[in-house]
Amino acid sequence: MTDDSTSDRTTTPGTELGGMFPRAFQKEYVTITRGEGHYVWDADGNRYVDAIAGNQNVNIGHGREVVAEAARAQLEELEYASSMLFANEPAMEYTEKIAEFTPDGFEHTWLVSSGSEANESAVKMARQYHYERGNEGKYKVLSRRKSYHGNTGIAMALSGFPARKTKMEPLFDNWPKVPNGSPYRCGFCDDDGGRACGRRCADEVERIIQQEGPETVAAFITEPVTGAANAGASPHDGYFERIRELCDEYDILFIVDEVMTGFGRTGENFAIEHWDVTPDIITSAKGMSGGYSPIGGTMPHRRVANVFEDVADGFQHGHTYCFNPASAAIGSAVLDYMTERDLVANARDVGGYLRERCEEFYEYDMVGDVRGKGLMLGVEFVADRETKEPLDATGSEFQSLLFETGLDEGVLTYPSGGHVNGSEGDHTLITPPLTIDHGAADDIVDRLHATFERVEATLSN
Repeated sequence: MTDDSTSDRTTTPGTELGGMFPRAFQKEYVTITRGEGHYVWDADGNRYVDAIAGNQNVNIGHGREVVAEAARAQLEELEYASSMLFANEPAMEYTEKIAEFTPDGFEHTWLVSSGSEANESAVKMARQYHYERGNEGKYKVLSRRKSYHGNTGIAMALSGFPARKTKMEPLFDNWPKVPNGSPYRCGFCDDDGGRACGRRCADEVERIIQQEGPETVAAFITEPVTGAANAGASPHDGYFERIRELCDEYDILFIVDEVMTGFGRTGENFAIEHWDVTPDIITSAKGMSGGYSPIGGTMPHRRVANVFEDVADGFQHGHTYCFNPASAAIGSAVLDYMTERDLVANARDVGGYLRERCEEFYEYDMVGDVRGKGLMLGVEFVADRETKEPLDATGSEFQSLLFETGLDEGVLTYPSGGHVNGSEGDHTLITPPLTIDHGAADDIVDRLHATFERVEATLSN
């Protein structure tokens, strides 16, 4: 156990959280009261290392006064303006900064309030793009298994993550899913298929396109590095390059979901930049505001945006809080904070160091895979490293044990699973703020060592 363990902490039942409708009434909740840098404190004064950046969104750390000042100044000036009727200066300024941060060719951003909305907007944008060009039969969107694209209707239809959608499935269409293409548990090779297997996995996408009818397929969406559905996994090299070829061949838009990976998390401005590929639409959210306000964005390449320039009634989509001036001012301050401190380079440097240290976790028999890029790393747990069989205690039993033990050791973890067959499999993300240094990375690894050691001992008993 680490020196400043936090086993003495107060929890509140989900039935006693004031007027909240909690995520789970049956759960006991620790109340977080304060954050500073890469730490948060609970109501009992216990300090935790935030190794998950809130929910992979607190990219610049907690409690940054410069962001609070920007928010206050904008709220005193103008808190809201309807994007149906007006423009506003903060949104114009922020989207210009985003255009400088995105790859060449991405000059516009449709601002929303969440990643789910960003992905819904991307799908509707793709649909209308084809409609305006006379291809009215194109509406289906292909996505990968072991993927998660959000919790609204279209976003759930995209997601290949049964654990988060099964109970809601009658409410939305289930568009076709293609193989995941990630090396660990690859259906075509034993981890080492390399670039050739990447193209082989992508060829399955072509098979599904032909099966569905190319004239019906509007887009393909993917997370370059997967988040909640398959912690830190990315396809074999060669996969995205082949996807780009297929999208060009069949007139399909290539959408990359960078809700979690965008804005520096993987050590590039956007994770797709790890490969020599230019998508048609990029979506993002979490890190855009650093957790200081709900923000999301849909960023079409100019070849997509150009189609809408001649549409008299514009993009047939929108929400009340699109282009919100207060959120835009906050996002602008967060992006300034990132660029002034070169946090993308820091994520690359410290992320590489953290990844090396995380290789130490293979000393635990329950660790099957360590993966990821930059400061978006994942650890998968197994009962047998050779067969990759899931843990006997797979699911909520293991994930609760991991989370609670992490709290005991003063570190926040992000357990998830269900990626093996929809109900089995366990993993955790390691996604600290982009501001951490090597010393903080060491602290995270030491606390995770203490956590994993205790969890493995419990499983053995």
